[in-house]
Amino acid sequence: MENNNGESSLEKLKKRLYKIDDSFKRRNKREDFAAGGKQSLPSSWQADEEQEKKIKPFKPMKYIIFISLFFLLVLSGFAFYVWNSGSNIISTSNVGMEISGPVYVEGGQILDVNLSIKNNNAVSLELADLIIDYPSNSFTGLGESLSRERTSLGDIEPGEIINKNIDVTFFGLEDEEKKIKVTIEYRTVNSNAIFAKEAEYVVKITKSPIGLLLSLPKETVSGGQINMDVEIVSNSETLAKRVRLEAKYPPGFKFSESSIKPSEGDSAWLLGDIGSLQKKKITIKGFLDGQNQEERTFVFSVGTLGEDKILRVYGSASEKIAIKKTPLNLSMLINGQNEEKNVIAAGETARVNLEWENNLNDYIRDLQIELKLDGEAYEESSVSVGRGLYRTFDDTILWTPNSLSDLSSIKPGDIGKTQLSFKIKNPLPIYGADDKDFSISLEANISGKGTSADYENKIITDSVNKEIMVASGIRALGRTLYFSGSLENDGPIPPEVGEDTSYTVVWSLANNSNDLSDAKITATIPPYVEWMDSFSPSSEDIVFDESNSTITWNIGDLAAGTGLIRQAREISFQLLFSPSLIQAGTAPEIVSEAKFEAYDEFVEEMLYTAISALDIKLSKDPLSNDSKNNKVGSE
Repeated sequence: MENNNGESSLEKLKKRLYKIDDSFKRRNKREDFAAGGKQSLPSSWQADEEQEKKIKPFKPMKYIIFISLFFLLVLSGFAFYVWNSGSNIISTSNVGMEISGPVYVEGGQILDVNLSIKNNNAVSLELADLIIDYPSNSFTGLGESLSRERTSLGDIEPGEIINKNIDVTFFGLEDEEKKIKVTIEYRTVNSNAIFAKEAEYVVKITKSPIGLLLSLPKETVSGGQINMDVEIVSNSETLAKRVRLEAKYPPGFKFSESSIKPSEGDSAWLLGDIGSLQKKKITIKGFLDGQNQEERTFVFSVGTLGEDKILRVYGSASEKIAIKKTPLNLSMLINGQNEEKNVIAAGETARVNLEWENNLNDYIRDLQIELKLDGEAYEESSVSVGRGLYRTFDDTILWTPNSLSDLSSIKPGDIGKTQLSFKIKNPLPIYGADDKDFSISLEANISGKGTSADYENKIITDSVNKEIMVASGIRALGRTLYFSGSLENDGPIPPEVGEDTSYTVVWSLANNSNDLSDAKITATIPPYVEWMDSFSPSSEDIVFDESNSTITWNIGDLAAGTGLIRQAREISFQLLFSPSLIQAGTAPEIVSEAKFEAYDEFVEEMLYTAISALDIKLSKDPLSNDSKNNKVGSE
């Protein structure tokens, strides 16, 4: 309340409070607020309300804009980092996952699936876990239920490949699909974030119309030869047409040969038609390399080949082979090659290298090596042994510590070497039709005494076998005739410019030790020579292609012993020579070098040779005795 002077009661009270000798007689009396009485707020409260009105209200939009700008800067910085980091940014697309296995499986059959993981990133995948999610009704080979498996893989370095085999048995309805989901989870350096890459493998439960039976060894030593028997069985009541077998080999396998020649590469065979309940068997040989205790899976698929050249798979099977190291390993190289089949021609030298290695953690002592030679195709007098003994009475070569000091003892991890050589006979001992397909077998054995706790005074052994197959020797000759031969020639001799003279060309073939097939000879004639379409014997298949001036003699089969125990294979044909002025005084070529090729049925390889080009010289015509006949005469 204000007085007439505009002074409020509070201000008046304040002055009296600080005034000297002033008294407050009314101070002890307190006035009550009358109920329902009208009261007015002091002016000082009104001043407070005016002060509050001056306070600015909260504006949220301003903070939203500020936060948006902050995140924009963060995203820009991350983009700049990605732009400048390049290949250092890890990507799940650079994590390769490949799952291989059969596409069909019978219910209750153990399924072998091969999983391969490769890190194609430039940095490591840290703390990697492999997670496998199985479908319902999945079991182990022992009948235990499977649902989810988590396996720690540790760190996967850049470029590293991890292989894992999955064994599972499915139960379900025919034609039911089973899906395995594979996930790899990993972290990256300086990050706790978990990344994941997924892949799926689908297999159908079915009884296929064409089945497969596999017979593979359960284990082998690294670098050792393995033989795999694959039997294709038709379960169909109708004819299965254009049946094809395909193999998928694991890493480390090197194909050597098969009982049926592959139709494509070394892993596909077109077997033709297979009748109801019929069987076909293929034996595949090769070598398998790997580390100790590794397992490798072989997958085979069979089906029919459609007109579109696409294989319709009806059956599939797989088996795995365990790789182990022998305590004492013996290996053999022939002419520097580690092959099961070694092909050498008659008259050539075979150089054999033996190597042995101690795979134990302790010494092996008192070693001995024996090598047995068996066959009629090597010259006994040519056998040369490096620091060993050749026993001619039993065709055995022996190395002992007395002849080779390296065999006294061998340290852990050490490798020892020795060698021998011998020559293949030339000519081979061919006296009748049965004298063919010559080979030499080499069987080597090594033994020694162990010194470790597990092998103390125990005999440790290893062996290796090789075969040398002698390729058939081809002798191909040619000669030019005029006065002799089965065909009659005419025209001036020596030939004269501007006149035609006919010549007889003879090709002669001899084949010693192996049967040959698909044999043929090709050659060309120059523009100044004409094909006369006259040849002998008339039963031979010889043709001339005018478009490229090529002569082809389709020989076909050429039996072993041709030219030795049976007549040589020959053909004679006539060519017409028309010399020009610039050829006067020369002996022009009338047929080019003739190229011979054939397939050796024993060594299963192509053979090649050639007949030298022939000119008009009659030096091999027994009825020509004038050297003037060997050149074109002048006008």
